[in-house]
Amino acid sequence: MLVEHTLFGEINKVDIAIKRLQEFEPQEGYLLAFSGGKDSQVVYHLAEMAGVKFRAEVAPTPDPPELIRFRRKYYPDVIERKCNVFTKRQVKGTMEGRPKTIFNLISSKKQPPTRMQRYCCEELKENVGNVGDTVLVGVRWSESNNRKKLSMVSFWKGKVMVRPIIDWTDEDVWEFLKKYKKPYCELYDQGFTRIGCIGCPLSSNQEKELEMYPKYKENYIRAFNRMIKNLDNNTTWQTGEDVMEWWIGKCKEKPLENQCSMFEE
Repeated sequence: MLVEHTLFGEINKVDIAIKRLQEFEPQEGYLLAFSGGKDSQVVYHLAEMAGVKFRAEVAPTPDPPELIRFRRKYYPDVIERKCNVFTKRQVKGTMEGRPKTIFNLISSKKQPPTRMQRYCCEELKENVGNVGDTVLVGVRWSESNNRKKLSMVSFWKGKVMVRPIIDWTDEDVWEFLKKYKKPYCELYDQGFTRIGCIGCPLSSNQEKELEMYPKYKENYIRAFNRMIKNLDNNTTWQTGEDVMEWWIGKCKEKPLENQCSMFEE
């Protein structure tokens, strides 16, 4: 519940989150790491209610089309961030940067992302902002055991990370969105409890997601084909389809020496 009545008085989680945002507001304003999921939505609207200065950016991750359409319709001010230049190529006599995507990262890293090799998060999500920025995130303790170890404010890679709803539950998040009549992505009504990158190896619905979005699956397979060409024949994979079968768990053989498997902890 957003408002709790205890022996020590009333606890209003919305007021507490607003005070947190006001207390740590930097002079140049916050950078909000926005996805369009329910948690980042709540932080976005709390920042508005707090009257703090902020800008919101979304990372170039392989998000569901429904989420992309939702963001662009209801949050048109959110900046669609391009990562640092991945490669350079000659275009009409000038050098043009090519943004990082999960698909060109796969061929560059010469392996698919796995539970143990999460370079996609590091390259596409975790480089949000610059050194010295104060970054708002919708991370909460109730999401995982690892997140229970986090504090409300911390320092990370030269940035200040502020988590104003870190002590909120799922019920708190939904109560807030419904109380203030905020629309949310339709995927939540289709049974999704969390919305993330399509094909994420950390997801228990990886295969289901790839079947739901066949174009994304085709792009992954094309990326795997390019990856195989960069492996100098040091693999038993013959095609991108072979890699896909292994990636989604239908083949548990570990084709590459020193390749971490998503089935290993």
